[in-house]
Amino acid sequence: MTHISETLLKRTGGWYIVLSVAISQVVGLLGAIPGLVSIQLNVALSGELGQLFQRLVPALILVSQATLLAFAWYITPNARRRLDAWMKGNLRADADREFTAWKEITSLVTRYGIGAMLVALGVNVLPPFIIALSGREVVTSVFQPSSVSSPIPIYILLGGLAAALGSVILSLLTLERLTLPSRLILLPSDFETQLKARAGVLLGAKFQIVALGLILIGVAIIAPTGFQQTIRILYTEVSSMQVFRDLQIHTLLLSALALMLGTAFSIFATRSVSEPVNDLIETFQKIEGGDLKQRVPVTATDELAIVAMHFNRMVARLDALQSTLEQQVAERTKQLTATNEVGRVASSILDPEQLLDRVANLIGEQFGYYYVAIYLLDPSEKWAELKEATGQAGKVLKQNRHRLEISGKSMVATCIREKTPRIAQDTAEEKQRFENPLLPYTRSEIALPLMIGERVIGALDVQSTKPADFGVQVIETMQNMASQVAIALENARLFQEAQHSINELRAIQKQYLLEGWTSIKTYGEDLEYGIGEPDEAASQIMESPINLRNQILGKIILESHAEWTPEQQSLVDAVVSQAAIALENARLVSESRLIAQRERTLAEINSRIWTSASIDGILQTVVKELGRRLDTSQTVIELNLDEES
Repeated sequence: MTHISETLLKRTGGWYIVLSVAISQVVGLLGAIPGLVSIQLNVALSGELGQLFQRLVPALILVSQATLLAFAWYITPNARRRLDAWMKGNLRADADREFTAWKEITSLVTRYGIGAMLVALGVNVLPPFIIALSGREVVTSVFQPSSVSSPIPIYILLGGLAAALGSVILSLLTLERLTLPSRLILLPSDFETQLKARAGVLLGAKFQIVALGLILIGVAIIAPTGFQQTIRILYTEVSSMQVFRDLQIHTLLLSALALMLGTAFSIFATRSVSEPVNDLIETFQKIEGGDLKQRVPVTATDELAIVAMHFNRMVARLDALQSTLEQQVAERTKQLTATNEVGRVASSILDPEQLLDRVANLIGEQFGYYYVAIYLLDPSEKWAELKEATGQAGKVLKQNRHRLEISGKSMVATCIREKTPRIAQDTAEEKQRFENPLLPYTRSEIALPLMIGERVIGALDVQSTKPADFGVQVIETMQNMASQVAIALENARLFQEAQHSINELRAIQKQYLLEGWTSIKTYGEDLEYGIGEPDEAASQIMESPINLRNQILGKIILESHAEWTPEQQSLVDAVVSQAAIALENARLVSESRLIAQRERTLAEINSRIWTSASIDGILQTVVKELGRRLDTSQTVIELNLDEES
């Protein structure tokens, strides 16, 4: 049934509502059968009155059904338009139209039921009753002293009421079932609209109407039967056994029809409750499986619909909460990843300029901020100089050697002075802020001090185009990155100082080596040693420099007729390296011996000088010892005590 309804809905659009009403009217005629059978059994229409009724009743039924079709068309204009738009594939979200269409489709059964009952009573029941009442006859009998009025109008009224109730109730139950696909389509996306615009009869009232209708139908079709058979006994010559058999047959027949009608009512009513409950249970199970995208189909218009709407809203909020948590986790993961990346870069780069450039651009790229800048204090600690900044504005500011006065009114200066972060969630309301004309789209800003212990070396300034873009977690992440940047800058500074000291030591060592080996000459010639005689035919020459601490002391030249192999070259390089170390050690030993010999000679001369007690003795000792020790041909010592000297 549902599949057929959906197919018709796709093909008919807004006309599906009218088609559903027409189908429910045809089905509802089955509900009128018990009442019509009651009239047929209790009323013997003949002659002109019978012919009139045969022509009038079908005409009245057609008029009433056409009237109800027009009524259904009239009360659902917005719902039909929305269904037409859905059929054409251009259904758009519109809060007002969704509200009115949902209200029309959920109130359709109730409004149609009221209209159908009024039309059935006013068009189908009252005219035959009035006609029968106007031609009412008197029932007389020779067996009774008095006559009674004919009960035919009452039979017509009660049977018509039973037929009307059965037809209307069965039509409503069918219509509610048939309009289910259209309700699913017209269901508003907003839960508040779903609740406010719902206009169906509640479940308690629905069962009360069905129960009351069954009672009235039962009374209306059973009571006339007993009364009719009593009249027959009293005013006719029919035997009591015949009357009893007729009463038995009529009662069984009408009871069976009433039972069938009640069964149909109970099936429709039960399904209107069980199916929404089953949908709710199935959705429960899917949600328990972790699928929070599931929603309960709003297939009813009573309390079950309200339960489904509230449940859907609860699940939607849980889904939104889960999505928010997942988004927060993703953002936090992104922040931690960015922090780790900044830490990795900071620990791997020892050039301060390269470090600042990489960190500033990395923060801007990872977080998508409008502007990122790093300021460092100058030696006087009166200015915060811009060392690195992102974007075109940063390029211009660096070219202009932008700087901020520490005592001035700026967030960077304030955070450096106070050694605490400065945050402006709305830059328009921040008074202690430098308004940079190159950054007109800044809406929020944060400035964090770069600190080494209790010492401030600069500030990290981040600006965003979004207001209130710096939450608690973002601020915490920025502080961590600022600490990492400060430590990295300090490490880079210390590394630069260490490198400078090492370079100075290397230069001194190089100069020392150069002077030491330069002084080693033999008769003014460089030290050289060779084996063999030069051969002009030797075409393979290999030179390996004697290198000691980046200082070339000399070289080894080898000549051969055969090509040198890589193994031979490696062997020569290894030997040369060891030879360089050995030569340096030999030089140091020789230099140490010379120093020791000089110190010993100096000590001997000093001891002899101190043994002399007179000036003449000291002078003679100095001259003799220096001449002897230095192997001089003549040694003269002279004291000049002139005042001019």
